[in-house]
Amino acid sequence: MDANGFGRNATRTFVASTPGSTRTADRSASPTTFVPAPRRVLDPKRWDLRQERRAFALLIIAAIALVVLPELITHLLVKHSPDLPPGEDTASSKLPIAHLASLGGSAALLALSGAIAVRRGRPDRNITGVLVLLIALNVPYFITMALPSPQDLIKLALSNAFILAIWNVGAPIAELKWLPIIVTGIGVYSLIGGFLAPDYMMYNTKSTKAIVGGWELAGPFGHGNVLGVYCGLAFALVPLIPKMPWRIFCAVVLVATIVASATRTALICTAAVAIWWLVSWLKSVISVRTAGTVFVAVVATATFTFPFLAWDPHAFSDRASVWASALKIWEQSPLVGMGVNWFLTGAQASANIASWAYVGTGHNLTVDNLVKSGLLGVAVLVPVLAAAVWSTRGLTVSSQQIACFGYLIAFFVVATTEAVWSLMPNLQLFPISGMVFAALAVTPSGGQATEGSS
Repeated sequence: MDANGFGRNATRTFVASTPGSTRTADRSASPTTFVPAPRRVLDPKRWDLRQERRAFALLIIAAIALVVLPELITHLLVKHSPDLPPGEDTASSKLPIAHLASLGGSAALLALSGAIAVRRGRPDRNITGVLVLLIALNVPYFITMALPSPQDLIKLALSNAFILAIWNVGAPIAELKWLPIIVTGIGVYSLIGGFLAPDYMMYNTKSTKAIVGGWELAGPFGHGNVLGVYCGLAFALVPLIPKMPWRIFCAVVLVATIVASATRTALICTAAVAIWWLVSWLKSVISVRTAGTVFVAVVATATFTFPFLAWDPHAFSDRASVWASALKIWEQSPLVGMGVNWFLTGAQASANIASWAYVGTGHNLTVDNLVKSGLLGVAVLVPVLAAAVWSTRGLTVSSQQIACFGYLIAFFVVATTEAVWSLMPNLQLFPISGMVFAALAVTPSGGQATEGSS
């Protein structure tokens, strides 16, 4: 027996302790086995690819949950009320329990983002990308003389923390697969709910714009167009899903949900993505990088120019009238716009304005940003869009490049008639718009080609 009570030939097992701890046992007295301490889920001293992917996936899931769960709760308890005058749609206002879910989700996402942002990050983080994002996020709130409200400051804190978090982990592009997977789940839920509880799942049970069977499905959202846009943009990212059977399943569900939602814009963007996929199959004879860049440039040009052309006011389901009216408002303050919250506040001051502005957007990416933040707002937005295109051109994994070019094509098609843009995680369209662009902007050169997600 030795001084510690072990036999001469005994084997002792030690568990690794934290650095700097004191060990008194005599290691040379007998054979010894050392067992490493269990690794933490997010080890602050080591940051490997697996942890980056896990952290980014958590951020994606939390961001989607933040905007979807409160809406889901609301429209499980309140029936949709379509075609009501502005201010009378009670379904669009959050119930107390839904509001509580939104506050709790915001706090949880802020805590998660902060925890990830302060940990050791990638050594090759894209500093240019994160600066472009932070400028685009913050400048519209500070270009006017009025300081942001306390509520806006809280939203900005969450948004900045989220951007810094995904920058810290390098935003592995392969993890964007969770978007089509989760949105497919939303589609399944909505389709089943459409049969079982149509009054709660349909935006309008007597739709005049239905494509099939009188359906105008909205699912957990307040409007069918939101569900359709989610599915249309998620459809473009289906190539990121590793297994072909799951890709097919998700694509079929997403297209079926788009048809059920009667969202024609989403159908058009889905057709554009399908055409892009056909083109990309010819990669043995053409350059995917060149073809994708040209395709994106064409649809982006349409997004920025369509509202300024001479259209019949009833064109694009009366959106041309909204464009013309919104541009007249922008002319009142062309440099800095009317303020980021103008559609929610100033637009309601006049009955003539409220008659078209109650929809809450300018129904076009360019028009919406001109009204809210003027030419300066557009000037800080363009570098974000350009950074996403540039990053996609540099991706070295074929499936990722095809998926991301497809997403950019779909986004600009939708953004021509819908203001699908937000860098605020608490806003409804952020997970399917700003979050994807932020990921593309901050991903290191090549998009982590070693992920093996093709």
